Amino acid sequence: MKTFCLAIFSSLVMASTSYAQWTNEPVGSTQVLDCNFSSTPGACGIQDIYSSAIRDSDGTAPISPSGVIRSTIRAGNSSGGMQLNYATPNPNNREMFMGIIWRTNPEFQGRPNSNKLFFLRGPQANGVWIFGNSALVNGSAPLIFGHNTGGGLLDNSHACSADLGLLCFPNVGPGLLTRGVWTKIEAYVKSSTTNTSRDGIVRWWINGVLVGNYTNLNYGGTAGINEWVWSETWDGFVNPVPSVDWSHYIDHLYISIPNCVSGCTPTGGNPFPGAPSAPVLESVTPQ
Repeated sequence: MKTFCLAIFSSLVMASTSYAQWTNEPVGSTQVLDCNFSSTPGACGIQDIYSSAIRDSDGTAPISPSGVIRSTIRAGNSSGGMQLNYATPNPNNREMFMGIIWRTNPEFQGRPNSNKLFFLRGPQANGVWIFGNSALVNGSAPLIFGHNTGGGLLDNSHACSADLGLLCFPNVGPGLLTRGVWTKIEAYVKSSTTNTSRDGIVRWWINGVLVGNYTNLNYGGTAGINEWVWSETWDGFVNPVPSVDWSHYIDHLYISIPNCVSGCTPTGGNPFPGAPSAPVLESVTPQ
């Protein structure tokens, strides 16, 4: 019996530890953020734009229980949620890696035309990962990347769907997210040489498994990538209005810079009080 119990305990520890390992982070990357959300986003150097992030507790959080951050739009409201911004120490990274542990509440309904999650962006790129671009089916929908950059600045119609290649669907596996389930999401971006060179890379993984892999995109250009943002765009009008509370939970956020040349290590505290709230671009909402 002791051996059997020890085996169960070991398997549980292994399962938990596997979440904590960002298995797809490029070798030699320089960590710039590792936030467990046991306190406010500001304690990690992350701006809470509307001061609307909710500190919550969840003992089931896979990496760093029980402290989590929650973003909620209340039933009957047409706006709500949170926006978090983190600017990297180096303003012109050529590459960027992110790991996040995320879930919704089980009752989450979601917008029928897209549910924006997080951005890895820069002055000439406003790319976002989206939880589905249509209504959830049995609580699930694919995780999609959209270059989300207006003004005709980026054209990825050679590789992706919709106007000017706005939507890049999972092209390796189904890439489904399911509401109410803790999920590890990893994403990697490498800037294209220019806005027309078609040599940018965007990859993303769900629970360690590659689901999206594009190696010929226009993204980032000469200005590179310098910011992580969380924003569901619930600060705009939500239609239909939620009939129940919609919530996103974040257990952990990790960001690193692959092939960092210089200026990639934060000095501690809140070193980025002047982080930009948005790039100077038109934000296009995928339909």
